[in-house]
Amino acid sequence: MKRAAFAALLFIAPLIAFASAPTQAVIVMTKPSTHFAAKSLSAMFDPNISADERDLRELPGIHGFAANLTNDEIAALKASGTTISIEPDLERHAFADSVTPGQQTTAYGVNAVNAPAVWPVTRGKSLANGPAIHVAIIDTGIDYNYSELSGVFKGGFNFVARSGDPLDDNGHGTHVAGIIAAANDGAGVVGVASDVDIYSLKVLDTCGSGKTTDIMQAVQWVIDKKKEIGGNWIINLSLGAQDRTDAEEAQFASAASAGILVIAASGNDYPNSTGLAYPAGYSTVVSVGAVDSTNKVAGFSQRGPDLKLVAPGSSVLSTFVTPLVSTNDGRKIAALRADYAGVPDPTDPNAPLPSLPFSACPPNTTGISSTFVSCGFGGTAADFPASVKGKIALVSRGAGVTFIDKAANAAKAGAIGIVVFNNVDGPLNAALSTSAKTAAAIPATAPFLGITQADGQALLATPNAIITMSNGFEEFDLLSGTSMASPHAVGAAALVWASSPNSTATNVATALEQTAKDLGDPGNDATYGFGLVNAYDAAKMLNPAAFGSGVTPVVGPVHGRMAGRRGH
Repeated sequence: MKRAAFAALLFIAPLIAFASAPTQAVIVMTKPSTHFAAKSLSAMFDPNISADERDLRELPGIHGFAANLTNDEIAALKASGTTISIEPDLERHAFADSVTPGQQTTAYGVNAVNAPAVWPVTRGKSLANGPAIHVAIIDTGIDYNYSELSGVFKGGFNFVARSGDPLDDNGHGTHVAGIIAAANDGAGVVGVASDVDIYSLKVLDTCGSGKTTDIMQAVQWVIDKKKEIGGNWIINLSLGAQDRTDAEEAQFASAASAGILVIAASGNDYPNSTGLAYPAGYSTVVSVGAVDSTNKVAGFSQRGPDLKLVAPGSSVLSTFVTPLVSTNDGRKIAALRADYAGVPDPTDPNAPLPSLPFSACPPNTTGISSTFVSCGFGGTAADFPASVKGKIALVSRGAGVTFIDKAANAAKAGAIGIVVFNNVDGPLNAALSTSAKTAAAIPATAPFLGITQADGQALLATPNAIITMSNGFEEFDLLSGTSMASPHAVGAAALVWASSPNSTATNVATALEQTAKDLGDPGNDATYGFGLVNAYDAAKMLNPAAFGSGVTPVVGPVHGRMAGRRGH
């Protein structure tokens, strides 16, 4: 019986046309009597559709599979008598904080660190005309044009491009900035400390990677800026790695000596890595781990005896920017970048594409503007007219041509960029899969953005449009990581320091530690540190008069465990 049913599945192969056709994402549930392996199904379908387009995944729990199938393939499966149902693969979304147009959302993390209790006193502006609070975000940059952030952005530097423009071309830094200081404007989201001044120091590239030397230079930039304009400075570092260096440690010690409060994410590699990532692991840095909305430690959050604090870091809603294709007639089209990846495992088509064993980042996709030229599927030189040289190639997904080949062919033709539109409904989430063994061996590719099928067809209908590839599509997104926990602590520190602007960085850090909500084992522990950040209690400790309560202020040397001391 099983053998007969399997043969029925195989029988659909002759029914399939050999010309590549549009596909749709479906879930197929087969009859229990049907015996098959999802790996075998690739032989039954249109060979002109590549494995990455097919996206075949076995679903043994329902005796079925998911894949991108053509209408003919779906019809053949239905006719085979082996299926129970064939349904669309619907999108699902997290039930979490969301943004309602015309309303302002206070995300759970802002409430968790007790920031709203401080807001009647300050949202980040120093009391009594004290020194201003400045927050330097060392990250991928900030989209300073974003309406939620433009009012607090005060400048910065791009250490990747060696320029004065720290515009975010990744999205990570903008998300961090929103957690700290998104505007209190009655819409979107609101940050922990919406009135602080924000500086952006871009040290990570479009793929989110950067050099230790750039980070060190960014820290020195803050030291020098503090000397130039004064004020109380806090650095946020939602980045790191597992290895330490003496030079980097010395640079952060220099910042601490200059009176700068440095706060960093503990790392996301637990349980693979023991202890904290760096720079969070340095003794002069306040390390922050992540908890979820129930105050339980996040499974990825690195921990150790030197962990100082925890803050919300799971499914955090904040500002975000993604790639954008805009037109001179006013259209703004959401797009997606494509990163490099390894080649598919021929024995397991369901496995995700492996990461490259070396560091490599595709060409930057910002600031590219021209008319476009339709270039078919981008599979051969013949698809690219001579007129594409110096222009952007508009290419369709499909025809069995890999994304990296499309991008490489566009580069060979002289295109300054390539926009690939999907051949099925939904966004085009592409990867540039390569078998190269080194970054230098990766073929040259044109800057690549992917858009939906509908948007691609709309562009084809306006052949004279000028299109611009950039990274300014404003939205709100949920991200998880200790990268999200650290800015919650930074925003809280800004509120605390603004409440007591004559306190020192050490005073602020110690107040945060001594007033943190104890979680886990009683007292300081390796999983939660001193506990969950509590902006209100820390601010009240430093300046009780501002909150109408009699607690001895901390304005000088503090006795007990000092911030930045390890093993005490």
